[in-house]
Amino acid sequence: MAKEGTKMAAKIIVLVADREDERHGEITVVSDARKAERLIETLLEAGFERERIRIFSGGEMDIEVAHRPVVSLVREQLDGHAAEEDPGAEEETEPEAERVGKEAREEKDPAAALAHSGVRFSSLFRSA
Repeated sequence: MAKEGTKMAAKIIVLVADREDERHGEITVVSDARKAERLIETLLEAGFERERIRIFSGGEMDIEVAHRPVVSLVREQLDGHAAEEDPGAEEETEPEAERVGKEAREEKDPAAALAHSGVRFSSLFRSA
């Protein structure tokens, strides 16, 4: 992965499409135009049709991955137990966030409701 401020060199991408399905093929990445030219000459001499050969130029891009919380809403009855779902529905296990929240309420400790395993809840939602 490149650091901020550094420019990645563009690469030449040679794609040879399959005869049966143009969405599939073989890709070769080379570092400069001279190598791409020699590769294409070799492909043409080997009998590949010109229409199957495609050339692209591009640079690598960084990937940013963001994790989002998963929320499950559970309807509870007055006695604190989960309400029965439809008989055909699959049985769901209690989400960890709900379990942690119940433990914190049982402890009657407001600080415990904001942290779990040493991680503060608010730190999970920092802006990118």
